[in-house]
Amino acid sequence: MEQTANVDHSLVSTISSSEEEKPPPFMMAGMTAKNFDPARYAGRWFEVASLKRGFAGQGQEDCHCTQGVYRFDEANRALQVDTFCVHGSPDGYVTGIRGKVQCTADTSLKREVAALQIEGGVSERCYLRFPTLPFIPREPYDVISTDYDSYALVSGAKDTSFVQIYSRTPNPGREFIDKYKAFLGELGYDDAAIKDTPQDCQEMSMGDLSAMMAAPGMEEMMSNTFYPPPLGLTKAVEFNPFTSIFDTLKKLVKLYFS
Repeated sequence: MEQTANVDHSLVSTISSSEEEKPPPFMMAGMTAKNFDPARYAGRWFEVASLKRGFAGQGQEDCHCTQGVYRFDEANRALQVDTFCVHGSPDGYVTGIRGKVQCTADTSLKREVAALQIEGGVSERCYLRFPTLPFIPREPYDVISTDYDSYALVSGAKDTSFVQIYSRTPNPGREFIDKYKAFLGELGYDDAAIKDTPQDCQEMSMGDLSAMMAAPGMEEMMSNTFYPPPLGLTKAVEFNPFTSIFDTLKKLVKLYFS
């Protein structure tokens, strides 16, 4: 049974002096990172290590070069994220999905705040959901700590079963990865089980990445709006809505782009 993620805020506050800056014009108050600024968080992040157990991690075991490109949607108070990875090897096939991170008021947290007589605003929790795949349950999304310029630590579960170490560069070095693994270990994560994510693909500029995302079929894959050509299949293909989204995307990519 996984431990519940109880983040020691005193530990988090010591890792980055940037979190002591004055509050930004718009904050996502549901994040553990103090005064979380989604506009600064936006941009490209490389996953350099992760722990992915349970449903949310299924289908990602063979991922190389996992990346997330975040855009701040001020009008909807949300972060849109395009996440993708290359399966099996640097020359494997790409799958991706588009999600949305939003923070909502949490009534259970309100009760806790009231019981403890904690002063402050409305308590919130943040979630990642996939709007075009309503059968996929929303998952918690919590930026534990970030300096916006070099690293971010992201929890994706209610317990300690899913966490990512993000870097603004694909290969920040052994010292960088080990530092944040150790820090997560202090927060209760199994740091020995946090595995490096290979970032061994040919380096791609943001311009090249944008061109790839604009390639035929990519928008349909990211938004789950496939309009496949006649395939001439000789037998039915089963898609199980209770398997992971990445497993389903693997099947779709093999069918539509092979």
